[in-house]
Amino acid sequence: MSAQTHHELPEIEEHQHPEVTDDPAWLTVIARVSTFLNKLAAVVSATLLVCMTSLIIVEICMRFFSKSTYMADVLVGYGVAAITFLAAPWALEEGAMIRVTVLTDKMNATFRWIAEAFALAAAGGLMWFLLTYQWASVTKLFARGSVSQHFIPIPLWIPEAFFLTGLALLLFQIVVRALRLLAVGHGEERALTL
Repeated sequence: MSAQTHHELPEIEEHQHPEVTDDPAWLTVIARVSTFLNKLAAVVSATLLVCMTSLIIVEICMRFFSKSTYMADVLVGYGVAAITFLAAPWALEEGAMIRVTVLTDKMNATFRWIAEAFALAAAGGLMWFLLTYQWASVTKLFARGSVSQHFIPIPLWIPEAFFLTGLALLLFQIVVRALRLLAVGHGEERALTL
């Protein structure tokens, strides 16, 4: 009986380490860079969420004394946009985005591969288009020195840069999935742990 228990232990250990993949070494390096950047953006996003929550609490307390920061609504608006786009690449990698698989689950492996390749190409093309447009917008705002018309003038390229960064990381994550699809035959991601 103890020999049977000893024999089962290696199987349990294999399932406890999902980071063991069938990816080639070059793809593993690229995927790790993407994972690091996605986690970093998610941490920045979480930090911004804490700052926004704190600002809202300060604003509520100040209103009891008929005072205001005069910037809470603007900063929270910029913060919501920033956390949305900074957290999106990590959510995509984590598998937290909604994915409808009612059709692909019924397809054979070849058609599933084609559908995945089409989805990645379409999403990558869209991200590239948005990224180039957003890059032009950020550089124009930076060159002109445009600032917001609020109590505290904020350079407008800063909130726009959060959007640009999120798009770049989303595109990078899509490229990693596409490379995995080509090299290994599937674009599936492993769950991350923070």
